[in-house]
Amino acid sequence: MFAIFHSMHGRLFLILLVGMIVTSIGTVLLTHSRQQELYERVRAQHLATDITELVETLEITPLPLRDDFLHEPHGMGIHGHLSEVIVPPFAARDRVMEDALKQRLNVASIAAESPNYAACGDEFIRWSRRLHQPLQCQRIHIALPDGSGLLLVIPMPPMRDQSYPPPVWSAMLLFAVCIGLLAWVVARIATRPLRQLADAADKLDISRAGEPLPEQGSSEVRMATRAFNRMQKRIYEDVRERTGMLAAITHDLQTPLTRLRLRLEKLPDEALRNKLVGDMQAMQQMLQEGLELSRSLDSSEAMQLLDLDSLLDSLCSDAVEAGQQIYYRERTAVQLKAQPLALRRAFSNLLDNAVKYGQRAEVSLRRDARQCHVRIRDFGPGIPPELLETVFTPFYRIEHSRSRESGGTGLGLSIARNIVLRHNGELTLSNHADGGLQVHVILPL
Repeated sequence: MFAIFHSMHGRLFLILLVGMIVTSIGTVLLTHSRQQELYERVRAQHLATDITELVETLEITPLPLRDDFLHEPHGMGIHGHLSEVIVPPFAARDRVMEDALKQRLNVASIAAESPNYAACGDEFIRWSRRLHQPLQCQRIHIALPDGSGLLLVIPMPPMRDQSYPPPVWSAMLLFAVCIGLLAWVVARIATRPLRQLADAADKLDISRAGEPLPEQGSSEVRMATRAFNRMQKRIYEDVRERTGMLAAITHDLQTPLTRLRLRLEKLPDEALRNKLVGDMQAMQQMLQEGLELSRSLDSSEAMQLLDLDSLLDSLCSDAVEAGQQIYYRERTAVQLKAQPLALRRAFSNLLDNAVKYGQRAEVSLRRDARQCHVRIRDFGPGIPPELLETVFTPFYRIEHSRSRESGGTGLGLSIARNIVLRHNGELTLSNHADGGLQVHVILPL
């Protein structure tokens, strides 16, 4: 589940998603705060206008009629009564309302309380309960120029019907889903060129000139793609030059060695002649395997549809006819695109090694949806674990078990691995739990 966040795609998606959500929430909160502030200022201006008219009317109203006048609702439901000039101790002051009233009224003092439920009288509370809505009220104390005090109570009904709240959570969920989809698309677009570059690097074949990657995407990605194409071309040219040089040297040495062997055959000393001819044969064998090594890096052979089961069966049958103990234990039908001669050379080397150093061998072929697995097990002494990779080095031999006297030159495994890698496969060695060495070849279907 969390493995996706270990990739660049997942991390970029997470950064975009969290960043966009946090930014959106911050924007919504800031907008709401500004709207609330604007609402309070507009409300204060409207109330200030109604209260100014009420005070001006109250000043010209005879004293005996003022109480009746104040008990009647005015403007936005304003009620009031005359009080002492002493300003009541309001816990929270509404500075916005006070500033709006001071700009309009020429009075001794003004004190406005922030809206709250306790400021409402019994009549307003009963009205709120009948409506099943929470009601807040605001009290404003004004010291009139004639020395009397005025206490006003202003009801504040809710801005919207609370019994039918808007689908806030549904809107937020839809908003988050849209942001998530957008972040996923952006992350995928940003990482697609890198995935293509990684795939091309994984499929890089040093034995053939690969198609250059298209240079697309951002300037940094185009620069990396251009560098990869140059690197791929330089590697191919370098390997081709080295392989050609090795093949040329190996081939050109065959002629003088053949002439030298013919001259050695004319030596009168038989014992010396046999020793020199044996050394000459060893040199020719090394040159022949060197030529095979260079051919293993050559990809000029055409790819064909190959029946791998038939190829292994043919190799095992030929080995049995030659007196070798090779058993094809497990088999299945497998067809894949491959170079037939190259694969035959690779498996032939592996089977020869298994019989030469392990006396007998068992072969099995399995497959899954994407790959086929060939296992070749011998029954010899195996290889020390620290040398399981070293033996693939060209001309490397393990003493006593892979000496020149046994015919080994240290190139068979190198040739086999080069051919398997050329087919985008894998070749690994491991010691079997019951003894012997096991070769595991994986080829993509």
